[in-house]
Amino acid sequence: MARAENRDQISLSIAMLLRTIHAAGGDADAWPEALSQLRSHLDARVVTLGHHEFSTGSDVAMCESSDVGTFTEAIAAFSARNPWFLSSEDYVPGRVMTGEDLIGRSDLRRTDFYRGFLQPRGLLHLLCGVVDQQDRGAYCVSIYRAEDQQAFDEREKAELRRLLDHITLSLQSHWRWQAAEELSQALLSLSDHDARPMLLVSGDSETIYRNPAAEHLLESRQGLQLDRTRLVASSNSDRRLLSEAIARLARPGNADSPAVLTMASNPPMPPMVVVVRAVGQVYARQAGARQGLVMVAVRGAQAAHDPSVCAFAQQYALTAAQARVSTLVMAGQSLAGISRTLHLSENTVRSHLKQIYHKTDTHGQMELVHLHARVCTALA
Repeated sequence: MARAENRDQISLSIAMLLRTIHAAGGDADAWPEALSQLRSHLDARVVTLGHHEFSTGSDVAMCESSDVGTFTEAIAAFSARNPWFLSSEDYVPGRVMTGEDLIGRSDLRRTDFYRGFLQPRGLLHLLCGVVDQQDRGAYCVSIYRAEDQQAFDEREKAELRRLLDHITLSLQSHWRWQAAEELSQALLSLSDHDARPMLLVSGDSETIYRNPAAEHLLESRQGLQLDRTRLVASSNSDRRLLSEAIARLARPGNADSPAVLTMASNPPMPPMVVVVRAVGQVYARQAGARQGLVMVAVRGAQAAHDPSVCAFAQQYALTAAQARVSTLVMAGQSLAGISRTLHLSENTVRSHLKQIYHKTDTHGQMELVHLHARVCTALA
């Protein structure tokens, strides 16, 4: 009866340990608890998860669980003289070994590493599992026992070997999440410095991200605003047009061209050009399914848009004057506004527009705006 209860307790301990290990794949804060449970499970004094670089002898610890005080900071001073890391060839991913597999106990006791580091802390025995190896180093989980404890045996090596698969899987998952998170932060930082308002929204117009320029625009309620957390047009007449474009472009497998919309702004502000573009499907943990995302980019007054290098002007062979007029039409300026900006008569502006319509096969300012936004990558 007692043996059965003991087996049940061990099984429960392993189940809890595995659950914590896999939780650490998505939450780095769970690693210390996972190592603490591993230390208890294998009756050890110290467990560390870290990286050893063979070319320099340096150690970098991700985390530790120790009852002998701070461990990884202290071992760093001895890492270049650590006899357990003499050969990188021993550190094959998936391998589990004891300290005696690497150096005999009597030889270990003659080293500075033992006398200066292990012995003062009462440690002697090592059990090590190799999680991953790179060109210059290896990631390992290292487990230490005291000198007055039994050395790790084959049963415990086999136990760590089984656990190592789970540790490796969880750590690789952690690395992937970390890489994705850091990449997304790097990309979003580029957007944060863009003077043009940009937002990421889901198919039901829920805002996922908005850069500072978009925050400022939404506060002004010019053209776009928030209805709680949903992006909507400020003008009631534009709301259905915007929501339908977002929903259509967020559908799975959508291959439609970007939608170019004109949103009314509060007078005297000119209308606002909004480009809605599909950016793909992402997994939404809350919904337990993938959802489509779209980017909503606002292209209002295009002071930063240089007509001389405009792809639209080049594609349709617009003259410099025609390119300037087209850019101001794209910015939402009226005929009178373009006339004042370019110091031209309204008749001259009309003449330029007539030539632009002919070259681009368009039949009005809105059609011209939509074509310009689809062609010119600087705008869309």
